[in-house]
This record gives sequence, C-alpha cells and structure tokens, in this order.
Amino acid sequence: MTTLKFIHSADLHLDSPFKGRSHFPEHLKEKLRSSTFEAYERLIQQAIHHRVDFVLLAGDLFNEETRSLKAQVKLREGFFRLNQYGIQVYMSYGNHDYLAGAHYPISYPENVHIFDKQVVESIPFCREGEVIAQIYGFSYEEKAVSDKMVSFYHKEGNSPFHIAMLHGSLETQTDHDVYAPFSMNDLYHSPMDYWALGHIHKSQILSYSPPVIYPGNIQGRSHKESGEKGCYLVEWKDEQFTWRFLPLHSFTYESVEASCYHIEHPQQLEDVIEEAKAKRSFSSPALLKLTLKSSHGRLKKWKSKGVIQEWIELINEREPLEGKWIWIDEVTVEDVPDWDEEELKNSTHFAGEFLRNLEDLTPEQFQQSIDPLYSHRRASRWLDHLTEEEKEEVLESAKEMMLQQIITRGNE
Repeated sequence: MTTLKFIHSADLHLDSPFKGRSHFPEHLKEKLRSSTFEAYERLIQQAIHHRVDFVLLAGDLFNEETRSLKAQVKLREGFFRLNQYGIQVYMSYGNHDYLAGAHYPISYPENVHIFDKQVVESIPFCREGEVIAQIYGFSYEEKAVSDKMVSFYHKEGNSPFHIAMLHGSLETQTDHDVYAPFSMNDLYHSPMDYWALGHIHKSQILSYSPPVIYPGNIQGRSHKESGEKGCYLVEWKDEQFTWRFLPLHSFTYESVEASCYHIEHPQQLEDVIEEAKAKRSFSSPALLKLTLKSSHGRLKKWKSKGVIQEWIELINEREPLEGKWIWIDEVTVEDVPDWDEEELKNSTHFAGEFLRNLEDLTPEQFQQSIDPLYSHRRASRWLDHLTEEEKEEVLESAKEMMLQQIITRGNE
C-alpha cells in the first residue's frame, strides 16, 4: 500500500515588521520581531518529528516584495535541516514575494524544488526511484495574478497522487484581495487529489473530497489574524487523506469584553481590567483587544481625559512578559452617548456645525486629510493602507472624541 505524509503550510511572512507597535517596550517588540522565525522553526521541528515525506509552502514566504537577507538565510537554514532527514520541500511565491520583487540572491539546498514561473508546472516526488506524487504549482511574476489558473492544472503521468499548490482565493471573496480566483466548482471538476491553498490568513477546510485546505499563516500579525496559527499535517491513511492542525504561533491575538455598567469611579477600572484579563485562559501568550461596555457615558469621558489609557499602561507595566503573558494591546469603548446626536446636528451649537460638516465629508476629502501621513518619510514605513471599514471606524472614533471635547469644554 502506498503511503504519503506531508506538511501543508503557507503565508510564513518571515520578518514581518508588526507595524504600529513602536510604543511597545523593547523586550516586547523583540518578541514580536522574532515570532515569525520562531513559528518557522516549529514548522521545521514538526516536519522532522513526524518524519514527513515533504513540506509544501504555498506562497508568501516573505513579507512584501523586498525580502530581507535575514529572512532568506533563516529559511535556508531550515531547508538544510530538512535535507539532513531526506525531507523534500516544494515552494511557490505569491503576491507578497513575487518573482519580480527585489531580493538578495540566495541558493537553497538540493531538496528544495521551486515553481519559478507563472505557468503551472509539475515536479515529481520520488521515493526509492519511484514517482509517488506529482506536485503542481506556479509562482507570481508580478504582485497580482487575475487569471483563473485552475484550468491549467492537468494530470501528468500515472503516479498514485496528484497534489496542487495554489496561492489564490475564491472569486466570491469579499474581505481579502482576490488573486488567481477560483470557484469550488472549478476544483471539484479538477483531477487533483489534494488542493494545498495559500493567501488567506485563516485556517479553513473548504472541501473534504477532494480536500481543499487553507492552513492560514503561521503567526498572527494583527487583531484581524486572531486565534491559533499553524499548518496541517496531512497523511494518506485507509485509502483517504486525513489531516491535523499543528499550532506554530509564539503568541495569539485575542479579544475580551468587560462590563462597566456598575462602576462610578475611575479607580474601579483597575479591578474590571484585571478581571477581564483573568477570565480568559489562553493556551499561549496573547496580545489582547479589550472592549469596555457601559451605558452611562462615563467611559467616554474617562477615555477622552486619558484616564483609561493610564490604567492600561499601569497594568501592562506589571506584566512580566514571561510564560503565558497577556499584554493589553487595544482598548475600545462601547458607551451610550450622553448627548442626542440628531438634536445636536439640528442645533446652532458648534457641535452641530461639526456634525454637519462631517456628514458632508467625501471619501476624496478624507483621503486627502490622511495622505500626508503616507508620504511622511518615517511614519509611512509603519502604516498599512486603510480598508473602507477601517476608514469608517477612524471617522466614528474621531467624531466621538471631538464631540466629547466640544461638549465637555462648552459646559465648563
């Protein structure tokens, strides 16, 4: 009986910069900087531990098109270790590390097989001189691939297994950039036995027969990439593929809500925040997004005065950052406004004029207002472009902050 065991991974994004964390203490920043490399090291360890035949890396091994020398050398070191155990590697490049991107040339050991064209090709996996599987794939030559590449995956030879690597997304995808689009119907009508996907940073099983799987990325890099991150161990067993998720992350992004309906004084925030941290038992260190909820309007006032942020800073300072540490990374406030927004909008109060102007703000005017940040020599390095949802969140937060300032000071 033919056996097969492999690891399916993608979206390593080695050496990610973790933008927007410049205010973190140096010790924590170093933990973030090293996290993608640590996750990759665990991937190598798992491949060796489970004695797999090969490892599939389905695109975006590096972060952005400019690949750091450190990232490439670390990747190569892992490949050398796999080579010592006879483990093969099949890799392709995606939209973040496309072939035309600038990078330092690094040679990889003989166990590494690279799909180096934007044309679907096949590379055999051999065991003791026999072709056991054909691995299919392609790499992005430029940042975007809009063609439906699935139609170019055709069986070659008579090997027992035909495994396809594809860095792309469902054509109906709405919350992520759509590259190399495909439909599930496309994959169902394909002759491939297993689809090793990449690009979406969340582990997902899109189909069981044939298996169509996203492993997600190996280390979360923002609160949009919450929860466990890792790869899949895949095995042909009892005439079918089975798979198991293997966590690889160094820390996770998590979210917690805390009720503040009962508190009347700012000093009570300390206990509320500490209780919120304690009520969730995480299996690994975590960066926490904390949502404080109330209906009395005090939270907004305390937030505008900086009281909440001071408590967060004090509580974070106590965190030892060893073991299963929890660092409060973001705080949001959900509080019923202590003003009638519609009434203000129709009034002669300055707040009404502010609201009316904000309502008339066009997307172009909003973009013009933030463009200087993206052209700033130092700031632009740490900024990601905002999605439409994020722009709405920024406007809503700015509105609440300004109204709090206008009304509070106007009543003083």
